Amino acid sequence: MTEANSANPAPDPELLHQMAFSFLPSRVLSAGLQLGVFSHIAAGNKTVAEVAAAAQASERGIRMLLDALVATQLLIRNGPAYELTPLASWFLVRGTPDYLGLFMEQDELWNSWGRLTDAIRSGQPLRRVETQTLAENFFPILVQTLHGLHLARARAMADSLGIGKLSKGFRAVDVGCGSGVWGIALAERDPEGRVTAQDFPAMLAVTREFLKRHGVEKQFDFLPGDLKAVDFGREQYDLALLGNILHSEGAQSSQDLLRRLHAALRPGGRVVIIDFLPSDDRSGPPFPVFFALNMLLHTEQGDTFTLAEYTGWLRQAGFTRVETAEIGSHSPVVIGYRN
Repeated sequence: MTEANSANPAPDPELLHQMAFSFLPSRVLSAGLQLGVFSHIAAGNKTVAEVAAAAQASERGIRMLLDALVATQLLIRNGPAYELTPLASWFLVRGTPDYLGLFMEQDELWNSWGRLTDAIRSGQPLRRVETQTLAENFFPILVQTLHGLHLARARAMADSLGIGKLSKGFRAVDVGCGSGVWGIALAERDPEGRVTAQDFPAMLAVTREFLKRHGVEKQFDFLPGDLKAVDFGREQYDLALLGNILHSEGAQSSQDLLRRLHAALRPGGRVVIIDFLPSDDRSGPPFPVFFALNMLLHTEQGDTFTLAEYTGWLRQAGFTRVETAEIGSHSPVVIGYRN
């Protein structure tokens, strides 16, 4: 150990302290959702006593939680009363169209990440959410949250692809579509376009509900099955969408899927990869690098992949040109062109 002196002062350890306690806002948010705090306040319960009674919780605990939610900028305190911020009012009140809390109420990630060391030692996932049985239980809850998170990005993607501007009547396949959010954005931009929604059968039942909500169900066809085995046909589509799919598939399955989608695209067609991109040396950004560990915890082969890796895979699959487009937090999307 190096002894600190005036010429070589010890580094400030505050960063380590902050990292050790960085889970606190996440747990505060989860507790607020699990106790329905935001919904109770929206219903008119403004004081500590009123929220505690509505949540069937102690006033001492609720007072501390409400103050913590003020510190995280999800609530505003006005004397003895607490009010929702616009962010909380829009996304954290149960029963509202854009409620994001369904998955955040769960302790799935908390329980999994609590065993990260075990997964690193073994190199094996705690459970494989990409398998059909687990996927059809896990993802219907998750996509309720992801839909609201991704909708604005999906619309930005549709605009970056020129949907509804240069030509009408596209044909697209949305692979592992979940809520259908990426395909929905295309359908909204071009009422003459058609999207084939592909996913496990139980997931497609969830997809249909979101299509009805957005009023685009008549523009969709459905292709049930496992994306590893389903037949996408040949030269049927102008666009193939891979919205947060390849990170759970791993390198080999992803490359196979890109080859099959190349065959399914018409000449001039495009495959669009929307995913978390670490830098080529994997030194950042933080979230894509952290998310690779999430794939270690939850999939057999999943990972996050760099732009250089995707570019190489696309070229090997036969795509002759690779471009990127900025759409916000999921930027950049990677676009491969078939000749």
